[in-house]
Amino acid sequence: MTSTKKFILLSAGDPSSISSEITIKAIQSSEINRNIMPLVVTDPQIIKDYGEINRSNLDINEIKDELYFSDYKDNKINVIPIKVFEKPVLGKPNVKNALFIKNSILKCVNIKMTSIASAIVTNPIHKKTMYDSGFNFSGHTEFLASLSVKKKQPVMMLVGENLKTIPLTIHVPLKKVSKLITQELIIFTINTAKEYLISYFGISKPTIIVTGLNPHAGEDGDIGVEEKNTIIPAINKAIDNKTYYLSGPVSADTAFSYNKRKEYDLAVCMYHDQALIPIKTLDFFNGVNVTLGLDFIRTSPDHGTGFDIAGKNKANPQSLISAINLGYLMSINKDNEK
Repeated sequence: MTSTKKFILLSAGDPSSISSEITIKAIQSSEINRNIMPLVVTDPQIIKDYGEINRSNLDINEIKDELYFSDYKDNKINVIPIKVFEKPVLGKPNVKNALFIKNSILKCVNIKMTSIASAIVTNPIHKKTMYDSGFNFSGHTEFLASLSVKKKQPVMMLVGENLKTIPLTIHVPLKKVSKLITQELIIFTINTAKEYLISYFGISKPTIIVTGLNPHAGEDGDIGVEEKNTIIPAINKAIDNKTYYLSGPVSADTAFSYNKRKEYDLAVCMYHDQALIPIKTLDFFNGVNVTLGLDFIRTSPDHGTGFDIAGKNKANPQSLISAINLGYLMSINKDNEK
C-alpha cells in the first residue's frame, strides 16, 4: 500500500524576496495537510536571518540523507543546505545570488529524480536578475523543461478552488496571438491536459472546453476568422468521446459564469489574460501554477517576488500553501492511478 505521507521539496526562490517568509509561514500553517513533510532547499542562514528580523525562534534541522530523508524531524524547519553567495538584502535583488537561485532549483530536480520525494514546489524568482546573470531561459517553466528527460513542450495550467485554465499562448503581445494559434498547438494542449487531468487530478473522463479568440467566438466569421479556420477544425480533430468530453469554441465572456463553470473541468484559453483573469478574480490568494509535461510534479504560487514588502512580515502565504497541498494531492492521485 502506498504511503500517504509525502516529502515535498521547496526551492529557495529569490533570497531577497518574500520567498523565505511565505515558506516559513506556510510550513508553520495548520492549513498544510498533516501528511506533508516539507523540505526546503536553501541556505539555513537565510532562515535564521528571517527569524531574527521577525523575533521568532525557528528550530532548523539540516537534512543529510537526500535519498530517504531518514533524519527528517517533525515540528522543525527541515532544510537541505546549499550556500548563498552574498548575504541577501531583503527587497533588493542581487545578480550575484542568481546562481544560488538556479542551484536550488537544480538540487530540487536532482533530489526528486533520485529520492522518495513526491513533488517540487518552486518559490518566486526575479526574471531580470536571472537574465542579467546569463540565464538563457524565459522563466522557471522553460528551465525545468530543459531538465526533464521527457523533453516535452511544457504546458502551464492555472488552478483555483473551482476553476482550472490553460493559456494556449503565454507571455506574448496580443497582436502576435492569432499567428501563434495553430491547430497543432490546440490539439497538443488538449491531449496533454486530458492526460494529466486523469493522472494528476483523478478525473476519469474529464470535460474540456475551448474558448474562442474573438468576441462572441467570432460569430461565424463576422468578427474574425480564427475560430472557423483554426479553432473549430482543431476541436473536430481532437474530439474523442471515449476518454474525455470536448466542446467549443465557447465565447470567453460567458465561459466563466457561475453556471457555466459547473459544466467543465478545464478551460483551454487562447491567451494569457483570458486564462488568468478569471482565476485571479475568483480566487486571488489561492491560485496555483502547475506545469504539465515534466517528469515530475511541479507547482508554484501564482504570484511574484514581492520585493516591495519583503522583510515587512506582510506577505500572504496562501498561494504557496495551496501549491504545497495541491502538489501533495497530485502525487496521491498519481499513485492511485498505478
